[in-house]
Order: sequence, then structure tokens, then C-alpha cells
Amino acid sequence: MGSKDKKRKHGKQQSQKARKPRPVGETRAEAPEPEAEAPKAAAPARMVPAKVEQKAKPPKPAKAAPVLSRKPSRFRFFANAFQELRKAHWPTRREALRLSLMVAIVCLVVGALLGALDFAFSGLMRLLLF
Repeated sequence: MGSKDKKRKHGKQQSQKARKPRPVGETRAEAPEPEAEAPKAAAPARMVPAKVEQKAKPPKPAKAAPVLSRKPSRFRFFANAFQELRKAHWPTRREALRLSLMVAIVCLVVGALLGALDFAFSGLMRLLLF
């Protein structure tokens, strides 16, 4: 995990350097959009820091897509699925019982609530329509 943290910090530092700082008091909403008709010489004078020279990284060569020589076996799929099921965290008998009871209780409470609402609304409709 330590190497990932270093990579993330390094990436954040580069992105902060790459951003152009805005003058104090200017926000994104207030930033004037450059007009296409205005010449470059008439642009408002802003304090722009000198560009920091960065080393140009050579582009990474594109990796070729893997070529499958034959279709994967169906049996291999089931073997992989079985391996993944073995890696899964299975609850103990006590946890499974407790969670199942919790689900049953929540279902009963919600069912009773919806039944009461249905009874109330059907009575209200009976009064209004008949």
C-alpha cells in the first residue's frame, strides 16, 4: 500500500504545478472569457509566472491486444468460479441466523405498515367515492 500512496501524492503534486495560478480575487465565475475579435496585444495585463520547465517524457509504446489462440473451456469457467467462492467470506451459523431473523422482522414491520396504509386509503376512497 505504501507504493500506491507515494504514487498518488506524486501525481497530486504534478497536477498542482501544472495549473496556472489565478490572480487574487478572481474566481472561475468572474473570469472573463477571451473574445475572438480582440487582438492579443489588447489582452488585459495579468501577472503570469514563468513556466516551470518540465522534462518531456517519451510516449509509452502501445501494448498489443492479447491474441487468444482458442476459446476458453467451459470447465475452466466453473473451476474459476469455484475458486472465487472459496475466497469469499462466509458468515458463521450464528451470524446467518441473526441476519435472517433481522430480515424477517424488517419484512413483517414493513408489511404491517403497508397493510395499515392500504387499509386507511381504501377506507378513505370508500368514503369519497361511494
